Amino acid sequence: MRLRSFSILFAVPALSLLTYAGTAEAQPTPPTTPATPPTTTPADPTAPTTPTTAPGDKPKVDVGAGGGVTLAPTLAPEDKPKEEPKSDQRVPDIAGSAGARAAGTPTLSPSGNFMDTRLTWTFGDDDFLHKTGELIPLSPTFGVGERSQYRMFFDNLNSRFTGRENLTHLVMYKKMPAFIENLTTEASLVLRFDLAALSANTGSLNSAFYDSGSYLRLFYQTGKTDKEGVSAVFFPLDTDRLRLGYLYDISWGGTAASINQSIFPRLQGASPGLKVQYEREGFYAYLGFKTASIVQPQQVLRPGGESDVETVRVAETNYGVLGGLGVDFSKQVRLDAGAGYFQQGRFDLEDVRGRPVYTYGTSARLVVHDNMPVPRSVDFLLYRNDPNKAMVLFAPEKYTPGEVAWSVSAEASALGQRLKDFDQAGALKDQVAMAAAIQGVLKAGYLRLSATAIYRNLNFVVRNVPGFIPFETLPKDAQTDPELFGAVTADYHFKELHLTPGIGGGLQAPSTFRSQFDDGGITASRTIVVRQQGDESILPYNKDRTPILQARASVRWDISEILAMVAWVQYVRDNNGTLVVRDPSEGTASLRVFQSPDRLGIGTALQARF
Repeated sequence: MRLRSFSILFAVPALSLLTYAGTAEAQPTPPTTPATPPTTTPADPTAPTTPTTAPGDKPKVDVGAGGGVTLAPTLAPEDKPKEEPKSDQRVPDIAGSAGARAAGTPTLSPSGNFMDTRLTWTFGDDDFLHKTGELIPLSPTFGVGERSQYRMFFDNLNSRFTGRENLTHLVMYKKMPAFIENLTTEASLVLRFDLAALSANTGSLNSAFYDSGSYLRLFYQTGKTDKEGVSAVFFPLDTDRLRLGYLYDISWGGTAASINQSIFPRLQGASPGLKVQYEREGFYAYLGFKTASIVQPQQVLRPGGESDVETVRVAETNYGVLGGLGVDFSKQVRLDAGAGYFQQGRFDLEDVRGRPVYTYGTSARLVVHDNMPVPRSVDFLLYRNDPNKAMVLFAPEKYTPGEVAWSVSAEASALGQRLKDFDQAGALKDQVAMAAAIQGVLKAGYLRLSATAIYRNLNFVVRNVPGFIPFETLPKDAQTDPELFGAVTADYHFKELHLTPGIGGGLQAPSTFRSQFDDGGITASRTIVVRQQGDESILPYNKDRTPILQARASVRWDISEILAMVAWVQYVRDNNGTLVVRDPSEGTASLRVFQSPDRLGIGTALQARF
């Protein structure tokens, strides 16, 4: 009897889902002016219908998880649909995009609760000049599949993704009015399926299925429209979308430990939290916190005296507090600012064991724009499957002949990290980490141009460790170089051919750590190149860094609104990679030498997004 009851409970939702999907597919488009006024019924927020937006309607302000606003079109129920101006659309960039953009198809998918689905078939070789094993990182010969070496350092600066992933998101979303007047309730379960990790057959489900920003939300309307009000967003699982900073590549305060982007070192599990925000037209302000379980030396016992010490390590709760605001001084000028403080456990080093570790800092951004929205990372936004508030995570590019649109943004972040003083036993010291970025995007008709410049000192590159030497400041006598980066990209869309050729290139001087020492009475120096956390190269004695050059030419063919093919050729010159070999003059000693600096790759990809 119990088994039959369970089967019925399982079968009913499944049958309902199939009936719902079939109804959505077969439902005809209603006429603009019905002969008989339809009966008014409450809208189902999970129904896979797409709202129509008239050109004169004002955009809906959609509040993301990191503070800030995203413009999404909406249409009041009493408004009649109007004909939208014709503009050319294309499917998303999947390689060689111009600027730090995340592009793609609308996430309000007719497939129902599965949103932002990407299936990509990639074939190529990131370096066909050398045999497999000659260089590090290794480059197998031509094959199918995504490779980390396909990503240039100027690709998708405003997203954690390359755009060639195989993944989808299951978004179970519901929105209902509360029993309290002017109060609206929302809930969204967001589960990301990393299909590439699943097909790797590693046995680790945590890398293939994980939370991607599930939340509960309360919104109390204080103005005449829902553009003004107070919201509370509860994150029961993780708060990686709640960050400080604005350009994703120099953001901080995240909790994605799997990609070395967690502000909480030695994080155990995930990091839930809460964000409260007030918003109105042209202004927002928010305050939030997140918690993290970190294993730390919590108690030191001395049962037998000073020489008898026992350390107890436990998983203790640590907190992060952050807040920010944004003001539109006019339709073209926006200022954003934020600040945060994050506990990072306690030191487990002998002379400072048990004392607190923490990071604090601030970020600010100024944006001047015209006919172009304020730049916003899709990785900061909340997932909604609401046809009445059609938030778009990956919007298809629209071209308007004769229209000129542009945006220029400048931002900076400054952090202070409480670390052990390397040069003084038992002392702590605040170490400064800094980053800045300037970005410009111009779109004139079918032409797009972008330019980006980034500065990050070494301490910011390794801010999540924290420190180049974990939990310690840099030695007083050590020298460092900051990372300097600049790139320019361009593409042009040919409407009739559905082709978009593009070209991009950049120059990067990676951050370094340098030290001097005596080697048999001879002064020598050693340089370590730090491209990012966990990606380091030790150079030969008395050698310094050289700039890294990367370039790509690509062409994309839009086969349909969901399917695109792209082909590209890329060139990388990086003379900072080294190998350890036998010293030919001595025979037994090891010798570090430079490896071949040039890599030439080619590839093609076929991708569907829906």
